[in-house]
Amino acid sequence: MADGGARRSWLNPATIFTAALLVRALIWLMIPVDWNWDSYHHWQISYLSLKIGFSEGRLWDLNGCEYMWGMVPHLVEAGLMGLLNTSSTAPYRVLNTVLGSLNAALVYLIGKRFYSDRTGVHAGLLAAFFPVAAVFDVLAMQDTVALAFVLASLYLVRDQPFWSGLALALAGQSRAEYLAAGLLILAGYCLRERLHTESLPYVMGWVLGTGVFSAHLFTQTGNPFYHLYVSLLNVFGGFDPANEGKSFLDLAASWASWKLEVWPAKPTGLLIIIVAAAALLWVPYMAWRRWFRYQPQLYFLAVTVFQLPTFITYLGSDHESLLIMLRMATPIAALGYPLLVHASNMAFTLARRENFSLRPEHLLLAASLLSFAYFVPAYQGFQVHTVDAFTSADVVAGEYVGGVIVCDHPTINYRLVETGTVEAEGLLGNHYSPEYYGIGEPRAYLEWLSDNGVTLWLRYDYRSDAVWAVVESNYPQVFELVAVTPCARVYSVDKRAVAALLGHGNN
Repeated sequence: MADGGARRSWLNPATIFTAALLVRALIWLMIPVDWNWDSYHHWQISYLSLKIGFSEGRLWDLNGCEYMWGMVPHLVEAGLMGLLNTSSTAPYRVLNTVLGSLNAALVYLIGKRFYSDRTGVHAGLLAAFFPVAAVFDVLAMQDTVALAFVLASLYLVRDQPFWSGLALALAGQSRAEYLAAGLLILAGYCLRERLHTESLPYVMGWVLGTGVFSAHLFTQTGNPFYHLYVSLLNVFGGFDPANEGKSFLDLAASWASWKLEVWPAKPTGLLIIIVAAAALLWVPYMAWRRWFRYQPQLYFLAVTVFQLPTFITYLGSDHESLLIMLRMATPIAALGYPLLVHASNMAFTLARRENFSLRPEHLLLAASLLSFAYFVPAYQGFQVHTVDAFTSADVVAGEYVGGVIVCDHPTINYRLVETGTVEAEGLLGNHYSPEYYGIGEPRAYLEWLSDNGVTLWLRYDYRSDAVWAVVESNYPQVFELVAVTPCARVYSVDKRAVAALLGHGNN
């Protein structure tokens, strides 16, 4: 009996891990191209930080977004590229695939630790076959790493509070939502433990992990919680030109007032209000009553209250946006499955139907498996965007004769680097043109092109508008259109014309 129990103790998580891994490997085979734009922007930050930024003691990006997301996934991806001497996203995708499978095993272990082995098995299988998680776990995104830290924190919270707090802090430095949720979790934890010395290791782990990154953010941006601040600023409309000059608090107040008017009239808005109210009421209640199994509910409520609004409002939007934002449902599902299965077990026990074979979790698992028939083809269709970008990059490579390429499209930049066309020093972004420094003098733009040795300039999005407007209106002879690609217009920079205009002769 003891040997059988010992075998089951490792067999169940190993089986769930293997099942999840097989599903994700199959997804990778069916959707081989990483279709998500963000994957390549995160790669760009990681690669340029490795090649340029780290020597300067900071992260680096062509588009000025190096600190807009959590730093941990970028450090992890940069570390893999440095360790394996590669510029490919493949190692990071493999890591995410493994971590995504490990997340399913962690869901099992959480269900078993807080409830029962039966709960853990069903919850772990649901996590293993959750279709959105399976699709996104094979991409070079930050979500999988962040969720692994959240689940590890919950699993360790009883026996290893310091490491649990540290894992929660690392989750917060992987995704901004987990930093906000972590503050709520930390408050609930301390209230439940009555601020006794027993809660000190957990708090110290979180403070240590958060403090290291916050100190760096403060030195680089002046804001120790910069990625959370930028995320909220975006939500509150801070990047809308119509709101220019408004303070953060004014924007937050206006946003809250507007949402409180429109949410009660919408089913999705009512759901957000209910979840927020539940978190605000339930967390203090659990702490007051000192529930023995409060941690799973605490983590679930805190994460849900910050994750739910980021995707539920897309239910009425276009098909592609909704499918991309559905990844925000993965942590809600992962933390919610043990609670759902436990509630199902309790309901059937109270109804004296413990042996009833058909349960809600079985129906949900069947629905998950059937839904792959919809999700896989839907996400397969998104590969065309990356293929178009790769095609554009290959055209650029054919026109490249050395020097620096100005390009704001991370997927094109990835392809240029991965095919060996350019290295880090051969890429530049329009973000840091004279316009970024508030310079409107046309000559400064010529000097910018000359000083950086720019030979190809790509017009892709709004970041290139300022450079285009100045150069085309004042020096139309400088840019020569050499190719029109699916993603960008490619211009050759006439270096002789630039030199003549600057008075450099033939130099």
